[in-house]
Amino acid sequence: MDLPPTAELFEIEKIKRLKARYFRFVDTKDWTALASLFTADATMFFPETQDAPASAADGIAFIAAALNTGTSVHHGHMAEIEILTPTTARAIWAMEDRLFWDDGMAGALGLSALHGYGHYHENYRKEEGAWRIASFRLSRLWSQQTPPAQHIA
Repeated sequence: MDLPPTAELFEIEKIKRLKARYFRFVDTKDWTALASLFTADATMFFPETQDAPASAADGIAFIAAALNTGTSVHHGHMAEIEILTPTTARAIWAMEDRLFWDDGMAGALGLSALHGYGHYHENYRKEEGAWRIASFRLSRLWSQQTPPAQHIA
């Protein structure tokens, strides 16, 4: 799409802010605010744990359950954002995440920590003047998983 350069940069900046809120809402466990970032028909796909994309509502429930007693730190870097039409865009974000769980949840998950790198592949739609995430797929390039500490009796 051919927007004037300043208009294109303005739309790209709005999408960057959308993604920044996504990471902050996940890390602060603000599930209601997180849900507001998605279109009504949005999908999330975590290929490590899913066979197919799930609705955003199911994806947020999955994230909330996984982080219930944990702490997460997510960073997105080097966004490659392309405005396709006045109401659609796509992006690839380099990402790093670190997740830590207490002993109780660590046992249920089989992990006490996870550190990963990869990319978010996203599609956006502008609705009522605001960009929303319409779909994403997280592809991990590397992850290190730490099992729960072994207790010696």
